[in-house]
Amino acid sequence: MADDDGIQHSSYDHWQPNPDIQTNPGPDPDRGKDLGYLAPNVHVGWGTTPPSFNNPPPGSPAGSGQAPTADVPETPPIRVNLASMRGAEETMLAAARVATDSYQALRDRVLGMGDSVFGQEAEDPVYGIPYFPGPVDSDIQPFAKEFAATMNPAMEKALYSIGNVLELVGEYIAMVNRAGQTYSEVDRNSRFPTDALGQEVVRSIGNLRFGHGVPPESVPKGIGGDIRFGHAVPPDSVPKGFGPGPVVG
Repeated sequence: MADDDGIQHSSYDHWQPNPDIQTNPGPDPDRGKDLGYLAPNVHVGWGTTPPSFNNPPPGSPAGSGQAPTADVPETPPIRVNLASMRGAEETMLAAARVATDSYQALRDRVLGMGDSVFGQEAEDPVYGIPYFPGPVDSDIQPFAKEFAATMNPAMEKALYSIGNVLELVGEYIAMVNRAGQTYSEVDRNSRFPTDALGQEVVRSIGNLRFGHGVPPESVPKGIGGDIRFGHAVPPDSVPKGFGPGPVVG
């Protein structure tokens, strides 16, 4: 079957041209421009090992080491598996190194061959003419230069986008590293609050110790194991039902 313009279509072709669609959006505003300066050089700034989580996070202020003057609200335990975080960080770093190496190779190839890769400098050999100085410019050169004028800026803008993505990946990995350092810094500088007598306000259940500011009688009953309260309260105020050996400070 044929449309109004006489274009022949297969009987299996259900697509018909829409005359309202603009097929020629106009000239490329970047045509003929050299945008290679946009493509960044990207590399992984860290060596084989990222900064240790034992280092203080960059820009962290030094703590006074003094107990806070205001009441400290009860805080549940924060459990962080730093070994797992470290493993994920190193996995991302390994992938980032592969990606940056591939990007740099592509960048060097695009920027280094853009003037000739499409045949802009193609030549044709000359046969049968004695003493002719050499090959002549190929007839493909005008078409190749026309194509390269649009394609080279497009590839350079693609490199710019890829480089930006890799930089964002690096920033994310740096944030993961800083999170690990921050958790470690918090742990090193954590202090249990004290009551009016200077004793730690602590509740321990098993191997967990909680800093809190609530009286022992508000702790739910029936918890087994070694329970320790850092409060200056008489033993008879400790609720019944705890495991053996409750110690009242």
